[in-house]
Amino acid sequence: LNLNYVTKARIDQDACIKCGRCYAACEDTSHQAIWMKPGRVFEVNDAECVACNLCVDVCPVENCITMERLPAGTVDPRTGKVVSDDYANWTTHPNNPMARAAE
Repeated sequence: LNLNYVTKARIDQDACIKCGRCYAACEDTSHQAIWMKPGRVFEVNDAECVACNLCVDVCPVENCITMERLPAGTVDPRTGKVVSDDYANWTTHPNNPMARAAE
């Protein structure tokens, strides 16, 4: 599992049928990463999206919601960290307190 592989949900507004399933599924988790705007327009808040895929799984329209990889060098709005192209598992990831303690 590469912890530096970061994705975010993307909603194709042209394909969306405005059913709200993505919004409801996201609301059931600890994050509310999908906002409902006026006119039942659903938008992903990248700062909250953890790429759990629930929205993709519940959407009845194929490929309406996809997961898009953040390229290396960009800042992940959720963590504030620069996305690295290097492989990182939990033993080397900077969020692991044991990795910092070993330094």
